[in-house]
Amino acid sequence: MPDGIRLSATWDHDGIPSAKRADAVPRPAPNDPPRVQIIRPRPLSARLRSGPGLLGGAAALVTLVNSMMPGAARGQTASNIPTLPEVEVTGEGSYQADSLSSPKYTGSLLTTPQTAVVITPQAREDEDDTSLRDSLRNVSGISLGAGEGSYQGDNLSIRGFNARSDIFVDGMRDFGSYYRDPFNTENIEVLLGPSSTEFGRGSTGGAINMVTKTPELEGFTAGSAVYGTDNTHRGTLDFNQPIPGLAGSAFRLNLMGNQSDVTDRNDVDYNRWGVAPSLAFGLGTPTRLTLSYFHQEENDSPDYGIPWINDRPAPVARNTFYGFTDDYFKANVNVGTIVFEHDFNDNLTLHEQLRLGSYHRDLRVTQGQLAVGEDTPPGESLDDIQVQRVEIDGVSTERDIDEDINLQWKASAGLFDNKVVAGFEYVHQSGDPRRIEPSWTGVPSTSLLHPDTGNSFTGFGTTSILVHGDVDTYSGYLIDTLKLGKQWTAIAGLRYDSVASLYDESLPPATNFTANNARPSWRGALVYQPAQNGSIYFAAGTSFHPNVQQVSLSNESTLPANFKDLPVGENLDLEVGTKWDLFGDRLSVGGALFWDEQTNPATEDADDDLLYVVDGKERVIGIEFDVAGHITDQWQVLGSITYNRGVVTSATPSNLVGNPILNDPKCTFSLWTTYDLPWKFQAGFGVDGVGERAGSETPDPVNGEIMEAPGYVLLSAMLKYQINSHVDIQANVTNLTDQAYYDGVHPGHVVPGEGRTFYFSTNFKF
Repeated sequence: MPDGIRLSATWDHDGIPSAKRADAVPRPAPNDPPRVQIIRPRPLSARLRSGPGLLGGAAALVTLVNSMMPGAARGQTASNIPTLPEVEVTGEGSYQADSLSSPKYTGSLLTTPQTAVVITPQAREDEDDTSLRDSLRNVSGISLGAGEGSYQGDNLSIRGFNARSDIFVDGMRDFGSYYRDPFNTENIEVLLGPSSTEFGRGSTGGAINMVTKTPELEGFTAGSAVYGTDNTHRGTLDFNQPIPGLAGSAFRLNLMGNQSDVTDRNDVDYNRWGVAPSLAFGLGTPTRLTLSYFHQEENDSPDYGIPWINDRPAPVARNTFYGFTDDYFKANVNVGTIVFEHDFNDNLTLHEQLRLGSYHRDLRVTQGQLAVGEDTPPGESLDDIQVQRVEIDGVSTERDIDEDINLQWKASAGLFDNKVVAGFEYVHQSGDPRRIEPSWTGVPSTSLLHPDTGNSFTGFGTTSILVHGDVDTYSGYLIDTLKLGKQWTAIAGLRYDSVASLYDESLPPATNFTANNARPSWRGALVYQPAQNGSIYFAAGTSFHPNVQQVSLSNESTLPANFKDLPVGENLDLEVGTKWDLFGDRLSVGGALFWDEQTNPATEDADDDLLYVVDGKERVIGIEFDVAGHITDQWQVLGSITYNRGVVTSATPSNLVGNPILNDPKCTFSLWTTYDLPWKFQAGFGVDGVGERAGSETPDPVNGEIMEAPGYVLLSAMLKYQINSHVDIQANVTNLTDQAYYDGVHPGHVVPGEGRTFYFSTNFKF
């Protein structure tokens, strides 16, 4: 292992911040007939033009109303042009959005000086997405990671920097390690580049914000059923009803059940269910209150893939599985949220949001790997190689209390238009992980080429890690957006986070300490609009991450005397870009050049994937382009491409300098497009590409090479048919050419991707 500070990252005690949400919804398709939608009036809330796009959810929610025309409009066209009704019925929802949900982003997407992608309900419906990971494949610059000893569930990188702790729900950090299902999600917003001013500490490469569904004043019932050749069985229900006799009040309930295997991955399956009720009062009035609860439960046999051999994925069949049939990962997530808003007048709004969360997980999974330092000698038969089964286990409950309150003020004078958001946030997070690893004994090894999953698990061990950790974060923030005339906008933001942590390892060698870290984060930008439909911007910003906050020590760790004074990770981002709305504002396009640098990153140690190295600098320089919306009335696209180079620029030892950053492909791209055909049909086609990715930043001590997974290109397709104004049916195929590829990388293992899979779904809305 390289010199530096070795940390065990068994569980994440990361915190924290929050941002106000508003009901950001996708734009309607061009030529939609006029319609009225009642939303909560917030002077500073996000604004998106939409038809019934608010009714969309995850891919399986595929709510047909999002692709229906009102009856009167259908009647007017059907009598004269027989094929037009079929075309109009299928293409109503849009992939284009106008703005972000958080009031801290006070302008439109066109004038937001940051690369931002909104994945709308229509896009997720057309692609038949059933998880957050599915939806994020639409965004270049994001690379999916594999499960670890310390983290399970959604693990990913943004612009080369790990973002597992930068997933938010309605602006508040989603603390748990679990596989997020979007059944209660409206939009998925991806912000690229440091976003600490808006979201708090962390957010190095960017942030992901899932905007939840909330009650509406129009009653409806929507849902979907999905069957897949990977044994997917999925159902969702979205019920919304105004409360009779109580003006401005409504109740909404979202339900989900999902079971699935993974094509060509033996003994891997995912099973989850969820319920999300919400109740709103005062909709359409100056004072509004929303109460919501979210519960998701899962019982999975997760995939820890195959081992590395000679710094490449082991040359074994795609369906090879090294675990035991009784491996498991269980999660139980419970989150309650209260949102209160009051408009004092047209220029001043109070927003308060309180969240209580509990995230329980229980796991014992198996990672197959060769003995440390073992490679395949030239000429040695793969039949002779034995694979060690490394057990990863744990039981933990993480708890979260998050309170955010802010004032939103706006004023205009002559050529000046000023919007200010000022607030305070307090977050308390705690966790109590208990682990047996690494003291397991009696776990049988198995053959590399012919692993025996029929072996019963016979391992045993005693608890070696018993930790309690607390993190308290106090934050104040101020964001000012000043518009100067019609062409210039200046944005300045400042946030100060004070982070106090307590750590207590009660088993020998017992360790107890407290630590305090405090830093400001800032963001500044200047936007110029040469035309009403275009902008050019320059932005700069910082973020920081107190590494000590995500430390959890293993029983074998050797701690330096200054452990509690671990260096803080600090980040600087520079970005210059341009955005344009074309074809009558129906199509949004954008591009940006970016430069991101992180000092003192916490990176996985190649010798022990439970340990981290805090040292040096990493830098990512790149260029990206994105497009979303309609090219014509019937043809729309959602796409992006990113080319970047991420390298280690400073490290101990020095032979790490120049090596690529873990899980940071040089090129990623995604394109999804649909076309409305006659006779109520719609066709879709997609292509996704990911370049070569490093599985470790540390060279192999034997041959000096870096672990590397090859790149890949995947194709997908869709055909949808509108049965009537309430029901449609849809067929999707993923990995159309049955390409063999590797979906997630980690220093300890690499996970093969799913083979060709067909999905058949029906969607309704009344």
